[in-house]
Amino acid sequence: MLAVFAVRRFLPTGAAPGPEKTTEVDPRTGLIVPKFYDGPVRSDDSIFLMIASYRDFQCSETVASALSRADHPERVFVAVVQQNSEGDEPCEAPNVFAMDAADATGPVYARHIGSRMYRGEAFAMQVDAHVQFARGWDSSLVDEWLSAGNEMAVLSTYLTDVQHSIDANGHSLRKTRPIMCNSDYEGRPPARYLRHGAQPEEEPVVEGEPMMQPFWAAGFSFGRGHFLQRVPYDCCLPMVFMGEEISIGIRGWTHGYDFYTPEKSVVFHEYAQKSARRHKVHLFFEQQQQQHDTAAESLKRLTALIGMAPDVRDYDATDAQKYGLGTKRRVEDFYRLFLVNTLDRKAQPLCKFVKTGVMHRAFSRWRLPDGSVDYSRLADFDTAAAIKTELDTNWRPRALNALQKALDHNERAWLENALDIAKRAELPEDTDLLQMAKTALHNILKTRNN
Repeated sequence: MLAVFAVRRFLPTGAAPGPEKTTEVDPRTGLIVPKFYDGPVRSDDSIFLMIASYRDFQCSETVASALSRADHPERVFVAVVQQNSEGDEPCEAPNVFAMDAADATGPVYARHIGSRMYRGEAFAMQVDAHVQFARGWDSSLVDEWLSAGNEMAVLSTYLTDVQHSIDANGHSLRKTRPIMCNSDYEGRPPARYLRHGAQPEEEPVVEGEPMMQPFWAAGFSFGRGHFLQRVPYDCCLPMVFMGEEISIGIRGWTHGYDFYTPEKSVVFHEYAQKSARRHKVHLFFEQQQQQHDTAAESLKRLTALIGMAPDVRDYDATDAQKYGLGTKRRVEDFYRLFLVNTLDRKAQPLCKFVKTGVMHRAFSRWRLPDGSVDYSRLADFDTAAAIKTELDTNWRPRALNALQKALDHNERAWLENALDIAKRAELPEDTDLLQMAKTALHNILKTRNN
């Protein structure tokens, strides 16, 4: 089926594509889609806000939140890719690419179309169709981006849940923010990929600017418009859900982009696990029977194009140059610095390196003229050694102190808390205080059970 257009900046409903038009036919899907914009990026504070919506009843609410709570709504250009079935609530937005949900093949293709809707705005942002914005979010994000002093900065994170995050007047109540540092392999061999897990949320240890991190999140991204131009969503990854983030993240990194978590939280996600009204939402997987189980082939393409599956050879290489790696940085350096073994498909935890500010302080020292990190100066950097130093210098002394205090109090709550701190500090099992605390807790539990 062809998409039904309601896109005011592109093509009126029923119009045919042509050389003078700003649309073209996607040969893989038959859909008439906007052509990619290859013009200049504006130098003002305009924001392109892309939202991909799959049968989401909250889409209009998200758009209204963005426009009503922006300091300058006239600078915000909302572009929605709506994938609805008959009877679904339409998304009320200034620019909508409307397609039948039966044609949906996942968020990657929806956002691929969304990235085609970009038309030169200074900043490009993407969120899910079920988020809420705090007042002044647009000014806050532009100011945060500027404070990074990095033309290649992209603010991105897993958003905090909306519950207890915005007051009655629309202002943010949060003093904490998540940071991206947890990731591990999942999926079937050989196309196993890195999937980001739950991320720690704490008060920032770096003040006055966003903090550097290795990973990128699809549910919230804010950077210069050229990020969408240089790292567009892949055309050819149907039925992929998990995996899109590491694909965009690594491609972006090799194009020279640096990822940061914002210092302040001004956009919030309504997670289904905590929201009664989202317990039975539609998911694009309901269309999978019509897709002949293409996810496995898509994941082979995804992992091969980013060097995550170096032993995979038989994959779809369509437009590999456009949707593959950049040339500013070597992908091997990403995997080395962030402790990813692509042959064994194993990754090491990075939170003690990232959330503590160690990465930010170490990498921010080396800058190119555009403010981006000069990774050529980090050829000898040993991330594992930096994590060990952090453990030995900060985490383990705190753990030993906590164990001693717990032993002095000799109470269950104190001991359990101290043992948890010791576990997170990776304290060696043969540490005397650790063994003493375990014995003390065992005795307390044994006494209570008797």
